[in-house]
Amino acid sequence: MEKNEVLKLLTELNILYQYISHPEVKTVADHASFETEFPAQLLKNLLLKNSPGKHFYLYILDGNKKADLRGLARQLNESRLSFAKPDELMEILGVEAGGVTPFAIAHNKASDLRVVIDPSVSASQLLGFHPLVNTASVCIAKKDLLRLLAFYGYVPADTQTDGMPLLLARTTDAL
Repeated sequence: MEKNEVLKLLTELNILYQYISHPEVKTVADHASFETEFPAQLLKNLLLKNSPGKHFYLYILDGNKKADLRGLARQLNESRLSFAKPDELMEILGVEAGGVTPFAIAHNKASDLRVVIDPSVSASQLLGFHPLVNTASVCIAKKDLLRLLAFYGYVPADTQTDGMPLLLARTTDAL
């Protein structure tokens, strides 16, 4: 999948989006140069794996929040979580470091990926994600992110309550 296919899919799913071109961004720190002009919540998208390396998690959280991997591991009943290696990023999501985005789940052919949305992700603000390129962002509502994930077969496995993350598991084979 490429950038234009992402935009086409959003249109086909009737998901309203705002497309923004910007300088290359690989980290939250890179984003600081134009953050005041950005119309969406700044987010981190991390590909994590459990200690045996059999389960992978796409963890979406506020860009200004530090990822508490120990706390998240406890909430997910995992002994430990760590960052996926560059070759795992490419194999699972088809992206390089700095390019992790929920739009990349189209590349995941196995059912070993779960999506975790941190409570810090706003339900009232637009959310900005790379459309498979680091020189642009697509801003969508959280409800539309959930619709997109459902399109790929990811449905909530737990509900978000009392600061618990929203976990989405893949339940069907995606297109």
